[in-house]
Amino acid sequence: MTTALFRPGVAGTAASAVVPEQSPAYVRAVAGLVPDVSPAGFLQYAAGDDLILVAYDGYGAERSSEAWEEAVAAAAAAAAARRITVLGPRRPACAPPEAETGQTDAWWALDLPPAPPFAPASAKVRNMVRRARREVDVTVEDWGPETKALVDEYLRVRDLAEGTRHIYGRLERYLAAAPDALLFAARGRNDGVLRAFAVGDYSALSVAFYMFAFRRSDSPPGCADALLNALLDEAAGRGHMLLNLGLGINPGVAFFKRKWNARPWLPYVETSWEFPARGRLARLTALFKRGAS
Repeated sequence: MTTALFRPGVAGTAASAVVPEQSPAYVRAVAGLVPDVSPAGFLQYAAGDDLILVAYDGYGAERSSEAWEEAVAAAAAAAAARRITVLGPRRPACAPPEAETGQTDAWWALDLPPAPPFAPASAKVRNMVRRARREVDVTVEDWGPETKALVDEYLRVRDLAEGTRHIYGRLERYLAAAPDALLFAARGRNDGVLRAFAVGDYSALSVAFYMFAFRRSDSPPGCADALLNALLDEAAGRGHMLLNLGLGINPGVAFFKRKWNARPWLPYVETSWEFPARGRLARLTALFKRGAS
């Protein structure tokens, strides 16, 4: 039996976003994809013959496991694409045995106080923040030549996947397209040189996002901590409930999040599969469905 569920539009789904891929401004800027809403209310993006389904519910609106499986199956059944990729907390039961499933990860989160300042739980982290603040000033800035140079240098010295390089190369476009995405810059107190910067996104109502961070190799100790603390203060001041710090990715990244007393919050699994070749009648039905929408 199909579970009845209110189906919000793109704006409503984005307002209750819990993962960055539910932010249309971000996805459109870095990937050029326009969002739609699946039959059961998930955001989805068509990319040629591929469909990307962001199978996370909005904040405070989590459905049961059974209802989630029904929703993913309904989206897959309605898809006119040749291939579907589901981003979600588990491998969908409707995925065929040959479906490709990536490595399991998790989105990490920090609970926010009702008002700033945000005080790190660890005395060691608090000391690192204080130490960094003696050497750098953290303020919100616009994108500029120095921030671009910092990203370019990072891309030059790091061995990164092509998709990651693509995203980093479009950060300026993302910041211009998302008015609630802010760039926090750490500049040397004595020379004004940009030592590091981080990007926070406050587009959603309840969950803020720690999106990107870059620093010079000679940035002062604790510089990344001072930037994150500023980003957290902004989120608390805006009334957000949580900060999503992103995926664990590797032990080093996970250590930084754990140091801040963040916790694994939402599981993350990427599952992809191709649909069998469809007959002429099925293709015509799909065309009629698209024409009627």
